[in-house]
Amino acid sequence: MATALELLREGRRDEIWKKYCGFIDLSLEEFMEIQKRLLMEQIDILSKCELGRRLLGDKVSTTVEEFRETVPLTTYDDYPPWVAEKREDILPRKPLWWIHTSGRSGLGFKWVPCTPEAAKKMGECSLTLLIFASCSKRGEFVLEAGDSMLAAIAPFPYASGAMLRGVQEEFEFSFLPPLEQAMNMDFQERIQQGFLMALKSGLDTFNGVSSVLVKIGDQFKEGAGQMRISTGMLHPQVLFRFIRGLIRSRLDGRRYLLPKDLWNVKCLGTGSTDTALFRSQIEEHWGRTPIEAYGATDVPGLLSVQGWNAKGMTFFPDVAFLEFIPEEEHVRSKEDPTYRPDTLLFDEVKAGQVYELVITHFMGGVFVRYRIGDLIRIVSLKDEEIGIALPQMVFHSRADDIIDLAAFTRLTEKDIWQAIEEAGLAYVDWTARKEYLAQKPVLHLYIELKSEIDKEEVKQAIHSRLREIHKPYGELEDMLGIDPLEVSLLPPDSFARYFQERQREGADLAQLKPPHMNARDEIIAKLVSPPS
Repeated sequence: MATALELLREGRRDEIWKKYCGFIDLSLEEFMEIQKRLLMEQIDILSKCELGRRLLGDKVSTTVEEFRETVPLTTYDDYPPWVAEKREDILPRKPLWWIHTSGRSGLGFKWVPCTPEAAKKMGECSLTLLIFASCSKRGEFVLEAGDSMLAAIAPFPYASGAMLRGVQEEFEFSFLPPLEQAMNMDFQERIQQGFLMALKSGLDTFNGVSSVLVKIGDQFKEGAGQMRISTGMLHPQVLFRFIRGLIRSRLDGRRYLLPKDLWNVKCLGTGSTDTALFRSQIEEHWGRTPIEAYGATDVPGLLSVQGWNAKGMTFFPDVAFLEFIPEEEHVRSKEDPTYRPDTLLFDEVKAGQVYELVITHFMGGVFVRYRIGDLIRIVSLKDEEIGIALPQMVFHSRADDIIDLAAFTRLTEKDIWQAIEEAGLAYVDWTARKEYLAQKPVLHLYIELKSEIDKEEVKQAIHSRLREIHKPYGELEDMLGIDPLEVSLLPPDSFARYFQERQREGADLAQLKPPHMNARDEIIAKLVSPPS
């Protein structure tokens, strides 16, 4: 089948839309037909390999119902060590790539085989994201061959690096820096080099994490003092871009530059869980609304994507078979690891409910009834605004990143992050975890501020916002008399020192920053230690 680039060269834009975006026109019944047909194809593929027979059991399921009744739910730990050892002789299909996550504490990388079919689907779904991010109405998009893209992602064999390889097979982007060169740079060098190249050549598209967009915008707002002047910046095209940007900023009543003054980007495609929190800042800095997708290395690739209206996300029907563990079942299974939770299918989910996501790979993948470890929320059963008749989802939290306080409240990363943002504090970064003070559970927030503020003032600002955002949080104080928040102000440059230390230790990109939720003791110890 022709790629988007081939169709574009022939002027067949309507066929590009149909191929990459046509799934949003499916009815729920059509979506389920695709799901069930591809599941039965996958079961047949699995039944012919050693790993598949171990997972499916002695009797191969002949219906979807039988499959769900007889095959147990799995996690990565349920798979033979041969997968981690990249043994290809036991797999249903020979992988094109082995991609990995950032690693698990003390256990190293979590390797996932990716078949040629899955790699192609990864590229197709990534291009869908960029098409939606570049359009303002159904069927219209403005991507052109040769559009420049900032390579602001983790290198291959991380999933994000694999997705760029996949999208490169579908469309012709000019990566800044060039993709093969970028993959040999560390992250900061890659962004700096790409930024300098974009000053000369322009910047059309972005595909990466929201925090990079915010960081670049913040540096502009603070005076772009992080950028060294070089002879390359004296290039006529660069000087023209800066002069034009200065004029735009003055016309807008500002005495500082923003990225939108220098570039008119066509699309901002993002894939991180913090996009919703930073959307207004990104729009202010870049002049365009970011569109996000949801995925995971375990998939591998993307599972769902926002439409151009930046509301809920729509699942792709042909990436993986979807099952949903209701929140109450998820909680019960966490309390009792021997309990086997019930699952629902996509046509059984309800609006407003939280579910743990379970997937079975299509296209010769290996994971069967696999618990990714993510909780999602179904926000509506359709998107009437842009005419999508399928349930809409948003990311809720990592299953293990919830902070449960006295069984009264379960706080997510998004809850805490939103409270910090709405408190109006100028901060560098933060991490939070559940601790016990005087034998009572508290949310302990460790935060590095950009200026000196009284700790009690910080605590009260965040505490009041949490009470508004998450009503059960306030009940801890009102009903149980528990002061649920403890705040520790970190020394200046705590996160920068941690970042530099992890770089010296050779940590990969995803491990250079502490997690926002439930950081280990040794991480907290490094952050709270004063500079030597």
